[in-house]
Amino acid sequence: MTLALTALITSTIAQSALVPAPAQTRTIVIEHAVIHTAIAAAEPLRDGFVIIEQGKIVAMGTGTPVGAHGEVPSADVLRIDASGMHVTPGFISPSTTLGLVETLQVRATDDRAEFGAFHPEVASWLAVNPDSNLLPVARMGGVLMALVMPQGGTVSGEASLMRLDGWTNDELAVVKDVGTVLRWPATEPAPRWFTSKSADEQEKARRSALRAIDDFFDAAKSYARAIAADPTLPRDLRFERLGDVLDGTKPLLIEAASAGQIESAILWATTRGMRPIIVGGDGAPAVADLLVTHKVPVVVQGVLRLPRFAHDEYDSAYTLPARLASKGIEVAIATGDEPSNDRNLVHHAATAVAFGLPREEAIAAISRVPAHLAGVDALYGTIATGRSGTLLVHDGDPLEVTTHVVHAWIDGRAIDLRSHQTDLKGKYEQKYAVPAQLPAQQPAPR
Repeated sequence: MTLALTALITSTIAQSALVPAPAQTRTIVIEHAVIHTAIAAAEPLRDGFVIIEQGKIVAMGTGTPVGAHGEVPSADVLRIDASGMHVTPGFISPSTTLGLVETLQVRATDDRAEFGAFHPEVASWLAVNPDSNLLPVARMGGVLMALVMPQGGTVSGEASLMRLDGWTNDELAVVKDVGTVLRWPATEPAPRWFTSKSADEQEKARRSALRAIDDFFDAAKSYARAIAADPTLPRDLRFERLGDVLDGTKPLLIEAASAGQIESAILWATTRGMRPIIVGGDGAPAVADLLVTHKVPVVVQGVLRLPRFAHDEYDSAYTLPARLASKGIEVAIATGDEPSNDRNLVHHAATAVAFGLPREEAIAAISRVPAHLAGVDALYGTIATGRSGTLLVHDGDPLEVTTHVVHAWIDGRAIDLRSHQTDLKGKYEQKYAVPAQLPAQQPAPR
């Protein structure tokens, strides 16, 4: 009874009361801004403008705003003077469980994982909570879209690209099936202090895990051939969902950290004709040539963290994006943290800049590159004519910790930047702004 009541109370508190944004009805003109387009090799535009109509960018440039055909915007447009401000594409968190879990201690709010080792039929977009209180918190930090990945098991399920505003799961979903998530087994024995298993036992477990993966994907290929030969055969939803991964149409998102994991995962996937993306990537610099040869992108799981091993350099996590980018590897940056901290995504990118990653590449690592990995870079992730009006206006340099997002749009819809955190901030600012009214002192009874 107590646990059920706790879950009910937690779920009620966790539900956001913010109303999703209505469709754009008025032309938006943002002017006099520094515009970071996130287009490869492009420099920021100074004194730039962007014009958004019906959810799309219809014109952009520098100087006096003019429309697509050289016309001056009419007087009834919404003009935003962004002097001294910066405009970027909306940020995309490229590996997160945002919306899948609300309170880690309450099982009823946790939909990150299913039971069993192989469940590619799991679809993340169906499990995302559109009313999650964590979505507005992430939007405050500029995160307007998220590549939500399931966890658990060996084949965890399908990743989904979600916009962080809408009434229903269908409205949130941008791409329901981006690709399948595979958790690759360890390839090196863990130290004895970390596990009770001997090196031989760990090696046996590794071989067993790899054999299980081989068997499952072999069965999926056999199923595809059988269905192609006889469409009347009974259907298996697990294997059905793997079809576009097996033929390379969609990527296989492989969670792998060490160099050995990454190397073996890439060789295994490419030999089978699949298109891998590495999620994690601590050991990626050691196998950079292999990543470049096979054009494998890397999603770095967190920059603001400690080194993985005691013998690593103190700044190994900070410099990882720069080291990979310098080799010509496509890099996206995730927080690698619980979803309540997705709001800090830009700070991970900023730390990568402080340790060698070029500034515009860092912005691209949380906008253009995640959009490309999700297959939507023709519409999202950059600022260009014809692209979605999914933008942010920052009151300063977007990579500075003191900067705030002051305006946000998803597909031209103005996003409410309040959250339960801003509500609580306002509450306690009032508490300390008004002198406390203490009751009159009563005489002590005799």
